[in-house]
Amino acid sequence: MRGGLRKLAGASAVYGLGSVLVRGLTFVLLPVYTRYLDPAQYGIVSLTLTCTAVLGMLFPLGLRAAVSRSYFEGGSEGVQRERIGTIWTAMILFAAAFALVLDRAGPALAAVALPEVPFHPYLRFAVWTAFLGVLGLTPLALLQAEERARAYVALSLWTALSTTAVTLWLVLRGGGARGYLLGVLLGAALAAMPYLTMTLRRVRPALRMEVLRAALAFSLPLVPHMLAGWVLEMSDRAILTRFLPLGEVGIYTLGYQLGAAVGLLTTAFNAAWVPFLFATLKSEAEGGHRKLTRLATYYAVALVFVGLGWSLLVKYAVAFMVGPEFREAYRITPWVVGGYVFAGLYLIPTNLLFWQRQTRVIPLATLAAGVVNVGLNVTLVPRYGAIAAAWSTLAAYAVLLIVTWRSAERLHPFPYEYRRVGTAAGLALGLYLVGVVVPFPSLTAEAAARFLLWLGFPLALAAAGVFDRTELAALAGVVRRRLRLRGSQAGPRRKDS
Repeated sequence: MRGGLRKLAGASAVYGLGSVLVRGLTFVLLPVYTRYLDPAQYGIVSLTLTCTAVLGMLFPLGLRAAVSRSYFEGGSEGVQRERIGTIWTAMILFAAAFALVLDRAGPALAAVALPEVPFHPYLRFAVWTAFLGVLGLTPLALLQAEERARAYVALSLWTALSTTAVTLWLVLRGGGARGYLLGVLLGAALAAMPYLTMTLRRVRPALRMEVLRAALAFSLPLVPHMLAGWVLEMSDRAILTRFLPLGEVGIYTLGYQLGAAVGLLTTAFNAAWVPFLFATLKSEAEGGHRKLTRLATYYAVALVFVGLGWSLLVKYAVAFMVGPEFREAYRITPWVVGGYVFAGLYLIPTNLLFWQRQTRVIPLATLAAGVVNVGLNVTLVPRYGAIAAAWSTLAAYAVLLIVTWRSAERLHPFPYEYRRVGTAAGLALGLYLVGVVVPFPSLTAEAAARFLLWLGFPLALAAAGVFDRTELAALAGVVRRRLRLRGSQAGPRRKDS
C-alpha cells in the first residue's frame, strides 16, 4: 500500500508541476503581451481563444474519454489497436467535418454571435487551432492510461513552449492580435507533428461501427458537462462584448487572468489530493476521515491565505507588470480570486462524489452555476459594467460549491471542520476590508500596510485558536529543525571561507 501510495503521489506531483508550468507561461509573459497589445487587441485575443476552447470541446464529441476507457477493455494488442484506432479516426473525421463547415459558414455565424471580431483572420484561426488540438487528445490519453506521467508532461510542455515561442516572436515583431493568434495556430501545428507520429505507431486506423456506437454512447453525455463548464468560466467575455467596447473586455480579461492565477495552487493540490483521498478511503473507509478532514482544513486555510495576499497586493503587481492602459484591471482581480477560492474548496466535495461514482450530480451543479453566471451577467453588466461580470463569477462559484457540497453530504457525509475554516475565512475577509477601506497617506504606506496585514493573518489564526497547541508545537518543531539544518550547512561554508 505504501509503495502504491508513493507511486500515485509521485505521478500526481509530476502532473501538478506540469500544469503549473504550462499555465504559468502565460502569466509570466503578461507584462510583454500587455505592452505590445492594446486593450482592444487583447479583447480580440481573449474572445478568439474562448472560441477555440468551445470548439475544442465540440469537435471531438467527448471521445477522448472513450480512448481511456477503451484502453482498459482488454483483448489482444491487435484488437486494442484497432478499437482505439476507430475512436481516433472518428475524432479526426468529425473534427475535420466541423472545421470545414465552419470555415465556409463561419462568416455568417460570426456576424451574429461575435460581430466585434472579424471571422477572417481571427475566428478562422480559432477553427483550425481547435482542429489541430484534436490530434493531441489520443496520444495524451494513452500516456495517462499507461501512467507515463513524465512523458505526458513532456509532450504538454513541448506544446506550450513551441506555441509560446512562436507567439512571442510574432507579437514582438509587431504582429498585434493577428500575430498572437497566428502564433497559437502555428504552435498547434508544430505540436501536432509528434502527436500524429506517436498515434500512428500506437493505433491502427479503422472505422468499426459497433465500436464507434459504444464509444459515442459513453462520450456524448460528457459534452453538455464540458459546455456548462465553459459557460461558468468563460462566457462572461462573450457577454461583455454585447454591452462594452473591446478595450474594456481586454482589461477585464487581464484582471480575470490575474485572479485565475490562484488556480495554479488548486490544480497542484487536486493532482495530489485525488489519489491520496481514494487510497485512504479504500484502505481505511470512514476511519480515515479524521486524517482527511485535517488535511482539507490545512488546504482551505492555505488557499485563503494565498487568496488574501494576492487580493491585497495585486494592485501593485499590476502597476509593475503591465502597461498603463491596463492598470485598472486590478479592480477585477479580488472578486475573481474569491471565486477561485470557492472553486478550490469545491474540489473537496466533488471528489467525494467521484469516489461514490455519483458523477451525474456534477454536471447539474456546473449547469446551475453556469445559469447563475449568465443570468447575473446579462442583468448587471449593462448597469454596472465589467465589474459586474467579476461579481457574477464570485456568485457562480459560490453556487457551484454549495450545490456540490449539499449533494456530497447526502451521499458521503464528511466531518468538515466548519468552525476552523469559517474563522479563517472571516479573519481573511476582515483583514482585506481593513486594507481596502482604511485610507493611507501615500501609496507606499498603503502597500506596506497591506503587506503587514497579509503577514498578520497567521498570527490572527493562532490568536483565534484556529490551530491548537499540538499543531503549533509541531510547526515550531519543524521551523527549529529547519534552522538547525541551515546552521549546520552554513557552518562548514564559513569555515572554508
